[in-house]
Amino acid sequence: MRYRALLLLLIAIVLGALAAYMVNTVVTQQVSQQTDVVPVAGRPAVVAVTDLAVGLNLEPLHLRLVELPDDAYPAQSYQSIDDVLSGEQPVVVSGILAGEVVLPTKLSTGVLLRGLTTRIPEGYRAISIPVNEVRGVGGFVLPGDRVDVIHTTSIGRRDDLPVTRTLLQNMIVLGVDQISSQIEEDPVVVNVVTLLADPIQAKTLTLAQQVGDLTLMLRNEGDRDDDESATVVLDDLWEYGPEDSQPSRSARSAPRGVAVSASSSSSSAQQGVQVIRGLDINQETVAPDGSIDAVDLN
Repeated sequence: MRYRALLLLLIAIVLGALAAYMVNTVVTQQVSQQTDVVPVAGRPAVVAVTDLAVGLNLEPLHLRLVELPDDAYPAQSYQSIDDVLSGEQPVVVSGILAGEVVLPTKLSTGVLLRGLTTRIPEGYRAISIPVNEVRGVGGFVLPGDRVDVIHTTSIGRRDDLPVTRTLLQNMIVLGVDQISSQIEEDPVVVNVVTLLADPIQAKTLTLAQQVGDLTLMLRNEGDRDDDESATVVLDDLWEYGPEDSQPSRSARSAPRGVAVSASSSSSSAQQGVQVIRGLDINQETVAPDGSIDAVDLN
């Protein structure tokens, strides 16, 4: 019994020594591998601690200093937080993500450069047009979206009847009311939409407001194709109604207050029309030679 206990003790000692040897071997290998790693030379760069929204006044708590390898070091990077905050208080003019390197192109100094001015490319303008819940696509138009502007007017029409045409296409929405952040995702019913336009487009929108109604059409995010659809006139609306409710072309083109009905006879070369003006009813027959015979049916 005593020999058995001694044997078990000896086996335990051997196993323990073997485990200690294996652990020591693994640790030694890891230490030697770490000593073989050549440290990479780095340069200091200022990065954002959290996501920084457009219009934010930068403070030291928004920034931290890290080291980046030379081959991954962005040009014009700040090398200290004091460099970023020197001079007038900087304002974020383009969104910066957490961990992203802060660059001068993302910042603006001075309150005069806040707002939309920093987002208007050279040669372009920001122009606002009035909308409502219907003309503004139910409030689903948000900053960053692209829209087409359609125009309904009767100006320039000989018949003084309104038509609807595409006025401008693929325009970028800079803001709705006083909201210019692209972070907004919920629909907002607004009274004004601000668009990015060149000077000619801005003048076109201004004039179009005075002579008709403007309505926005929201585009798919990836749709950049031109709208080549034709201008819609009143006669086109009848194409969408039941056939039995559609008046003839002659009736649609007749003057207001005049009803025209056409009839033809297979046994005669003459064609007759009945013209109704208020309570006066006349039957007019057109002969092949172009002469017209009128008969008073009152």
